[in-house]
Amino acid sequence: MNQTRNTHVFLGTLAACLLAVSGMAQEATGKIVGTVMDPQGSVVPKAKVTVTNTQTGQSRVTLSDDTGSYQAIALHIGSYIVSAERDGFRKSVSPPQSLQINSTLHLDMKLEVGSVSETVQVEETASGVEVQNSTLGSSVTGNQIITAPLNGRNALDLALYVPGVIPTGANTGGSGAGAGSFSVAGGRQDSVTYLLDGGVNNNLLSNGVVYNPNPDTLAEFKVLTSNYSAEFGRNGGGVVSMVTKSGTNTFHGSAYDYVRNNAFNANSFFNNANGLPVSVLKRNQFGGTLGGPVTLPKVINGHDRFFFFFGYQGQRQSALQTTSETTVYTPAELQGNFSQSSGGGPDPDVVSFLMANPFYQSNPTLASKGIIDSTKIGSIAANYIKAGLVPTSPSGSLISQGSSKENNDEYTGKFDIQITTSDRLSVTLGYRRSSTLNPFAYANVSGFPDQTTASQSFGNIGYTKTFTPTLLNEFRFTAQRNNNFQQAPAAKLPTASQLGIGITPDNPTGPPSIDLNSGLSLGFSPNGPTALIDNTFTWSDTLSWIKGHHTIKGGSWFTPYQNNTVYDYYVNGDFYFYGSGGSSYLNNDKAAFLFGVPDEFLQFGQA
Repeated sequence: MNQTRNTHVFLGTLAACLLAVSGMAQEATGKIVGTVMDPQGSVVPKAKVTVTNTQTGQSRVTLSDDTGSYQAIALHIGSYIVSAERDGFRKSVSPPQSLQINSTLHLDMKLEVGSVSETVQVEETASGVEVQNSTLGSSVTGNQIITAPLNGRNALDLALYVPGVIPTGANTGGSGAGAGSFSVAGGRQDSVTYLLDGGVNNNLLSNGVVYNPNPDTLAEFKVLTSNYSAEFGRNGGGVVSMVTKSGTNTFHGSAYDYVRNNAFNANSFFNNANGLPVSVLKRNQFGGTLGGPVTLPKVINGHDRFFFFFGYQGQRQSALQTTSETTVYTPAELQGNFSQSSGGGPDPDVVSFLMANPFYQSNPTLASKGIIDSTKIGSIAANYIKAGLVPTSPSGSLISQGSSKENNDEYTGKFDIQITTSDRLSVTLGYRRSSTLNPFAYANVSGFPDQTTASQSFGNIGYTKTFTPTLLNEFRFTAQRNNNFQQAPAAKLPTASQLGIGITPDNPTGPPSIDLNSGLSLGFSPNGPTALIDNTFTWSDTLSWIKGHHTIKGGSWFTPYQNNTVYDYYVNGDFYFYGSGGSSYLNNDKAAFLFGVPDEFLQFGQA
């Protein structure tokens, strides 16, 4: 196997500080800020501020500074309550507030004079206007994600709900959507950064997405369209960040089955016009989710500390694909009889050729009718015909139908561990495998199906260490792997040597392709079988220091990438028959194939 290894290294110095930046490391988190004041509006320094996730019970403690300001950074998205307390004042507690990706909640806390054992419930809510962060973007959260009408349940289609995002001609990869499916704020379609739970989720070969989890596993989907901070310096065409759901202190689950079936459909106009039945499309997308605390009786009590979330989705889809009308041989033409091929009469180009070359028809009467001596048909064409590789139709045109399949299975898991009050670990694992059968990947008639099998693996480990209430470090390691075997012949057909063709492909997997200028194409896809495996690893570390109203932040990241490909491009060869205006021998591509006189041959080696 040939191997090409490319390493991309991006380093940001710790000294490169971003003042008043609210974007968290790789944008999977948010922060809560505010000011602690007394009843007269004077600031209260050294107040203890506790930020608690209402779903997991996990807390972060910080202190207000000399100006009364506090910041709790690098918080996982979710619902939070904030409490503030100081000797000589009653404890103040806010109502639950929702924190989204790369957002800042501004919540001022007022302390009333009294005993610290007394608690005051604050009714004010955080400001709904983002005033801390200049980044422009929009989020899709909660039930919006689950109830969105997504055809095929492709979560990346949620980007089209965001202002500034427009769909483009898709260049999809094995995961269902890739580089080129949409454009963000006028940027290039292949210049979008994809993040999953803060980890880089780009395939560095195509810059498309690697692992695309289904909507039921997502807690939030956000697109940053412009003005994002330097930590998102990989691409300039927007940032798409997805955050998966986490387990909570209570068990939650779901189950679903989405069904499409041609039994629900009426026939199309063109199917009716051509006497074809209703197009077949049978799709079942089924699965479920489960999340909660990791609890083993007398061993582990996961309440407030250990959480898991798991989601599975499977798809089973079969469809009947229909081609456009294609010019093919009539049964008589395939035997060399072109006496009725031009308006019900002999083809003049065949007649002219036979009259000038009596070797192919020694009988002048038959030659004048455009009838080739069947014994003069080339041996290679005869072998193609004998193997049943050349279709016919009494009318000379054919609409073909073939079965396609697209099946996949997807597994997503997440584990969150509060090791100590200062140490938090989060692990995300994802795996998707798929198999696609295409009856018309290259040929426009039945008999040459191609199959692609693919798998995507994604792993992300995030470790957050709180040294002091004002000093916090985030380390992240991400690994991802694409393993594709694309456009492999799904039927066993004769190879070049078995058809009597004197070529030596590096990887003979089927017959050489045949292309007639009048429209007929035979053969498997010229883009395979191709084996493609790429691995990407990313290490990043970010240190954040809170100083007054400012967050001073710096870090570095390192990404080695490995691409291993064995590419079979036109490895079995392709013969072209131009026909009218192209052939050196005659102006009928069908007859040229029977004689074995192609105009062009194209072939490449395995690379």
